[in-house]
Amino acid sequence: MNEILTAIAGLVAVGGSGWFGWFFARRKTNADATGAEIDNDIKLSNHYKEVLEYLKAKYEERFKEYEITINRKVALLEEEIKLKDRKIKLQQQEITELKRENRMLRNAKANTT
Repeated sequence: MNEILTAIAGLVAVGGSGWFGWFFARRKTNADATGAEIDNDIKLSNHYKEVLEYLKAKYEERFKEYEITINRKVALLEEEIKLKDRKIKLQQQEITELKRENRMLRNAKANTT
């Protein structure tokens, strides 16, 4: 009987120590899990930060390309406007000369009749 009590006491001691070990170790385990979650959150936030910085750089690069393209188009259109203005002036001069020539021909015709 003494052996049975010793065996039961041993089982209670082992079970009790296991339970006490789990009970007091769970705080540490929870703290470690919380620390791991915090580390993962920090890594994830760093990843998002890198992605945002990359997107910012890409946006700025695309904006500069767009700005250069627009400036080229504006310069091209301004040059086209200047050419059209020159063409209009030349056509106005041609109209003036043709009117003068028309008057001269009318005067010559009127003098011959």
